[in-house]
Amino acid sequence: MPQVLRGAQGHRQRNPPATGAERRQAREIARAAAREYRGRGATAVVLGGSWARGDAHRASDVDLWVFGLPAGKDVLWRPPFMVVADRRRAPEELRRLRDPPEIGGSVPGWRISVPLYDPRGVARRLKRTARAFRWERVARRCDRWVARQMVGWAEEVVKLVRALASGDRVTAAVQRNLLADSLAFVIAIHRRTFWDSENRSWERIGRSVGGRWRAAQRRALGLAPAGFDASCDGALDLYRATALEVRSTFRPEERAIVDFALRVAGRASLPRDGA
Repeated sequence: MPQVLRGAQGHRQRNPPATGAERRQAREIARAAAREYRGRGATAVVLGGSWARGDAHRASDVDLWVFGLPAGKDVLWRPPFMVVADRRRAPEELRRLRDPPEIGGSVPGWRISVPLYDPRGVARRLKRTARAFRWERVARRCDRWVARQMVGWAEEVVKLVRALASGDRVTAAVQRNLLADSLAFVIAIHRRTFWDSENRSWERIGRSVGGRWRAAQRRALGLAPAGFDASCDGALDLYRATALEVRSTFRPEERAIVDFALRVAGRASLPRDGA
């Protein structure tokens, strides 16, 4: 019976960084898929993700962005790789380069993208737009998005407290996970931070923020060895740490809602301006 490798070493052996030969093979498979989509009427095909960035692992998907066909997603098997072709529309992609919840991943993604088929310049124009992006042009839009997100997550904070009070650990775990997942992107947009890969975004954002926010994030994700209740407390602390940092974006009613959620969670209200 074969030995089952566990832990980090086992995962590294099963999915090591791609070799030069594998990178060349992935590019050729991507070009072949681009020819397929060209035959179906695509106006542009772009290689994105880790194979474009140069940090792919052996089992990484080959990510293609396809334009000119009905929106949707195709998952293809092109041995030895899985090809994920995301059929997109150029106007929607342009919006993603300006929309706060999308900016952090879309802008760096387009900057490193590799157009494979682009006779009309669709991909080149989007790539130029990404390279010309400046945070200051969308600052107000980002601040409004951050504030609205914190108001929306206030409801989930209350749900988490209610679940803990009723002993519903499954619901509490879900609410904890939602907060731990989403608050990273809220603070990243507030700090005008990009993430080049969603797979690594939580770790990179946590490291960039550091301090109490990072400590609360680790507890909320169950990385601190303190048990289930402590991880839920970590999620509540993470909400307050995020609210404390982004409080300058709140309008009076938004601040009141966030403070209400903090009181329900047994956390201190936000300090008054200038405090």
